[in-house]
Amino acid sequence: MISREERILCPSCGVQMPPNAANLCVNCIRSQVDITEGIPKQAILYFCKGCDRYLSPPQAWILCQLESRELLAICLKRLKGLSKVRLIDAGFIWTEPHSKRVKVKLTIQKEVFAGAIL
Repeated sequence: MISREERILCPSCGVQMPPNAANLCVNCIRSQVDITEGIPKQAILYFCKGCDRYLSPPQAWILCQLESRELLAICLKRLKGLSKVRLIDAGFIWTEPHSKRVKVKLTIQKEVFAGAIL
């Protein structure tokens, strides 16, 4: 006899899925829960044009190149609320060389319901 994986229907959208703690499919959980709540979408980095250094709070000015590990560490320190989630990956998003914006892409995980991780 061949055993089949148990499948249930999502109560919100009706898609077949394996049972989980929330009994909702991943898409429905994502639409109902915002795991980025509490993490700011923008932060300010202070840059000195005279010495080409970035402010690493509270008092240190650090010399770092664009898209370097040191600059990424400074960017992550500026984001409050990362302690509530699990940081999976972080990296820079390319911007124009003359742009004064530094964009960072984060991949995070968080437990939303009893055992359901997004």
